[in-house]
Amino acid sequence: MALAFTKIKKQVSSADEDAPTTSKPAQKSGSVLGFLKKGAAAKEALQKEEAQAELRKQEQGRLWRFRMPEGEERKITFLDGDIDDDGMLDINMFYEHTIRVNGTWENFVCTADTDTSQPCPICEAGNTPSLVGVMTVIDHSEHKIKKGPNAGKTITNQRKLFVAKQGTLKLLTKQAVKRGGLAGCTFEVSRLGDKDPAVGNQFDFVHKFESYEEIAEELGLKIEDVQPANYEEEIRYRSPEELIELGVGKALQGPGLSNKGSSSSLKDEL
Repeated sequence: MALAFTKIKKQVSSADEDAPTTSKPAQKSGSVLGFLKKGAAAKEALQKEEAQAELRKQEQGRLWRFRMPEGEERKITFLDGDIDDDGMLDINMFYEHTIRVNGTWENFVCTADTDTSQPCPICEAGNTPSLVGVMTVIDHSEHKIKKGPNAGKTITNQRKLFVAKQGTLKLLTKQAVKRGGLAGCTFEVSRLGDKDPAVGNQFDFVHKFESYEEIAEELGLKIEDVQPANYEEEIRYRSPEELIELGVGKALQGPGLSNKGSSSSLKDEL
């Protein structure tokens, strides 16, 4: 029986002491006051802070990524993941960098395939991108909100992005071939160790819904809340210049290349 997974369009509806009168000696390299910034360095630091604040603002309202800690089990339902004529998952794929920004892991689309006029700043900083595929799932686990006006409230059946590397996609392709695609398939997912993929490394099939309407009815959700994500909105591409401004890549040098910004704040981590 043909599945009735028909997508619908999404509706458009974060007391100093007095200085001595004697001349000030030159500050030595490695001085404890080396953290102080002024002039061009202060301006650069301010620009990075403003850019990263804008980054956090832009990410507000976007779908969370599905992740799970080691030793945990969860139940998820895929909302897309068709199989093409060659028996492969027919999903969106792209190259992505994962780096630390202010102590938090962040993901950035590699610019190498899109902007061939200049190198990707994050590649130039020595970080190798990974080829990943993206799908949408319903995470059936409970989540207790810790901050904000809804602190203490428990929510479940959240729609999330499922971003996985090639090893995980191979496992899911085998499942998709058996089930006629992943859309509507519910799995018990587990992650055995901290070295295993954050999306899990074991997928035990539970059952398969026949339509989005069935999923919505079963979970008590609106039909628009069980649709695949708009990936062009959720996966944000940033130009090489924007990445440099954020301080997450190596400033490009040479004729015709941008040399603004720098990665000094992240050079030890990249």
